[in-house]
Amino acid sequence: MTPSPWLSVVLLGVAITGYAWMMPKPSSKGKDSELSSDSAYEQLLEDLEAENRELVDAVAKFKREQDETVDKLSRRIVDMEHQMKLWSLQAATTAATAAPIPAATPEFRQDEPATTDAPSQPHTFVQPEPAKDPEPEPIQVPPTSIRGRYPELLALHDKGRSVEQIAKSLGLNKGEVQLVLQLARREEEQHA
Repeated sequence: MTPSPWLSVVLLGVAITGYAWMMPKPSSKGKDSELSSDSAYEQLLEDLEAENRELVDAVAKFKREQDETVDKLSRRIVDMEHQMKLWSLQAATTAATAAPIPAATPEFRQDEPATTDAPSQPHTFVQPEPAKDPEPEPIQVPPTSIRGRYPELLALHDKGRSVEQIAKSLGLNKGEVQLVLQLARREEEQHA
């Protein structure tokens, strides 16, 4: 028997309906997950932008603090240079005033009589002996360089001693030794 065309159409309709029923249905859940992933992405971008702003602010604050520190140190260097000039002027004036000054006015004194029987001698003009000034003490000018201030430390470093060995032998902290070595390196770079 041949199937009737009507039966073929019905079977075809049932097959299509069954197939459609088995296929996943597009739901609002897919749209919700898409919206939630978009909102999560937007939230991530906002968080990253906020963190970047905080980082830029922190770097700007650090730069301001460093600039203030550099300004303070620059003013301190200028003050120290001014103080050194004053010390050198004081040393020069002290050296100039320590030179012997010849007597401007002669001294008058009465010579003692040679004998007790002779009449007393009149006042005579006697040139005074120049006073012997003691050697002026050398003025201690503080060393102006790190190498001048810490010669022992830098000598030990030049011999290849470690920071710990230098600190132990000189009775300093390791941090102090490291600071002096860094300052000496900077000083040498500036003079080079």
